[in-house]
Amino acid sequence: MDSQAGTAMSLDRGKILFTVVLLVLLIPVPIVFVFGWGIALLSWVAAGLLVLFVVSIKSPAIAFWALVGLVILTPLPLGSVHLWSWGVMACVVGILLAAWSCRVLLGWEKPDVRMKSTWPLLLLFGAAILWVIIQSFSMTPPGWHHPLWISAGEALDMTLASHISLNPHESLSVACRLLTYAGIFWLSLQYCRRSNRARQVIYAVTYSGLAYAVYGLLVQFSGSQTILWFSKFAYLDDLTSSFVNRNSFATYAGLALMCTTGLILIAMTSALGQTASSRERLRQFIENMTGREWSLLLAWIVIIAALIMSHSRAGFASTLLGLATFVAALWFSRALSARYILVFGGFCVIAVSLFFAVGGGELDQRIAEATWVDEPRLRVYDLTLSAIDAAPILGTGAGTFEEVFRFYRTTDITDVYMKAHNTYLENILELGFPAALALFGALVWAVILICVGLRRRQRDLFYLCIGLASTALVAAHSAVDFSLQIPAVTATYCLIMGAACAQCWSSRKIKDPW
Repeated sequence: MDSQAGTAMSLDRGKILFTVVLLVLLIPVPIVFVFGWGIALLSWVAAGLLVLFVVSIKSPAIAFWALVGLVILTPLPLGSVHLWSWGVMACVVGILLAAWSCRVLLGWEKPDVRMKSTWPLLLLFGAAILWVIIQSFSMTPPGWHHPLWISAGEALDMTLASHISLNPHESLSVACRLLTYAGIFWLSLQYCRRSNRARQVIYAVTYSGLAYAVYGLLVQFSGSQTILWFSKFAYLDDLTSSFVNRNSFATYAGLALMCTTGLILIAMTSALGQTASSRERLRQFIENMTGREWSLLLAWIVIIAALIMSHSRAGFASTLLGLATFVAALWFSRALSARYILVFGGFCVIAVSLFFAVGGGELDQRIAEATWVDEPRLRVYDLTLSAIDAAPILGTGAGTFEEVFRFYRTTDITDVYMKAHNTYLENILELGFPAALALFGALVWAVILICVGLRRRQRDLFYLCIGLASTALVAAHSAVDFSLQIPAVTATYCLIMGAACAQCWSSRKIKDPW
């Protein structure tokens, strides 16, 4: 009787949920006739978010897959660089965070990772976000405010509300994006404590990277200079997939390659643990890679080919650094014996060299032509340092590099620079040294967690290696470009890092009290 009553109650809940979803989706229909399609579309978006909230509260699995699905779709709308695309991402992440918080408050779920284990990271990141918000308000002391507000008021003969930030609205937008990335990291951290969830995240990034690489190769070989249905206006002869910038795609492809490499190594260790003979181990590994795991080998080949055809020097070099970091992490963690690490490292060198020799002619030419003597970016870096000297502590406001740089650029700078092409210098200019160091410190703390986990853990070490290699990749590329300022790249990186950090602690670890 109890089981029948429970089944009936479950069916009733299912009917109620279905009715609510149906009503929420149908309510905007009459709005079309009263207010038009614009308001109706917004109503449907709001209704969809409400449905997602209700369903996510009921099922954490749906919330997890909604997060993964959201992140792997972010490269599709041009890397989510436009307001509407990253705005939708922010709304969905906010809904998923709210649903997770409700489950915790109602006692339906307990946090798998609590503040005691992550408080330094939360404190550093929170301090940086708080300062970005403070920069956007006018309630700070007038002596802190940027002097251009006074000059603008005198020119307009009116009193203007001044701020530390030259563009407070853009600064708040940056804060919103940073909080969105933090939400992706936090949800990934909570949902990926179980290794099978972490593996699902890595598989998702791998196959999404494969899909975008295949699309990019098809467009490149077809000779169509388009991105989706838009005509390219830059990098006409380079593979950019669904991104506008070849360097952004190269970074994304590099992240996918790190995930693919980790999954291949997991398959390799699975084969090594099944048999005792070296010959049998090799045979089992080859059977795995040509059998059930053939798609991983295909993904590795296709992604590295697409990466090389992007012709991105920095992206290619950063990916090589990521692979080197992967090998170093394997040695540091003792995840594999020295012999197998050497075999893996040799395979990477041979495979990358082979692909570079076959299809890297354009990239090789760009590398040969590279010189730092007349590199315009060096001049941009020098001028950015001069701008930093004007406000080293307070900064000029998050997202204001373009507004600030126009006052420092000289006649020898002919190109338009909306970014500093060095994320570290740009953050120091915009946030000031203290807040920028806090933001960098949050990332450093996550790396420290991974390094400690590599030494302490005995299982699931490859996820930590993926996180460390991905960090080396984006950290190196950020020194010469702005890929981490592309929402799709940063969202993917945060998803990977959340899964990696979640595996820093043993599954037998007693949960923290707070």
